[in-house]
Amino acid sequence: MYVVCIYHREAACGSSSTLFRQWVMTDDPASQTSDDGPTYVDTPYGMVTAAGRWYHVPEADIRDYAGDVLQYVSLDQLLRWADVWGRSPRTLAAWSLPVFLWLLPAGWAALAALGVFLVWALMSPALTSVVGAKLGTVLDYGIVQALYYVLTLSIFAARDQFWAVGVGLIGFVLLRWGVLQWALRPVLRPAWRRLYPLPVTDQVLRGLIVRVALKHRLALPQVDAITEDILENWGARTEEDTKTDPDP
Repeated sequence: MYVVCIYHREAACGSSSTLFRQWVMTDDPASQTSDDGPTYVDTPYGMVTAAGRWYHVPEADIRDYAGDVLQYVSLDQLLRWADVWGRSPRTLAAWSLPVFLWLLPAGWAALAALGVFLVWALMSPALTSVVGAKLGTVLDYGIVQALYYVLTLSIFAARDQFWAVGVGLIGFVLLRWGVLQWALRPVLRPAWRRLYPLPVTDQVLRGLIVRVALKHRLALPQVDAITEDILENWGARTEEDTKTDPDP
């Protein structure tokens, strides 16, 4: 749980400035998985990580198809990187919003951050990067982002830029809680299906496996088989969910 403390000044009847403290508490369990705890649960339809993300390929198939890759990077680590990359649109938007607030009026800054989120959400599954995932792991830490916002919003408040403080505070909460991503999912999902042959989570995991293989000059002759299994498990899981859902 993170606490953002924002101090601002308010002049009253010519008297000296007084300090008010506003507390906003945010909690994001999805990005607080412990390195010591289990990273995923294996199921007949694939793996589910502690962050709640589905990867539609069972552990045994990954080890069969990408066993050489797992000699260099563990499956736990690959899934952690994939989860981080899946959250990278919100991470990038969260870090860019204060920058935009420095450069633009508050309303335009919010729109610019929203644009960053949307563009990167659409592009990131095709641009997976091991280095980017490592950097994103640090930038995605809630305490790091909270300290960043404490610093920047405190400066805005000291300069009486209260619109910037309000937009930054709201943006931080919406991004950390995943509200923005949830609200935009109906828009993003059809676009993802047009752009990528696999579900986004699987596209990211497959991309990271390929990147590690390229880095260590490993052959992945069964990469197409991975894709076929993902699609088969995705379809089976979707069909099973349809059967178990009650009639509307």
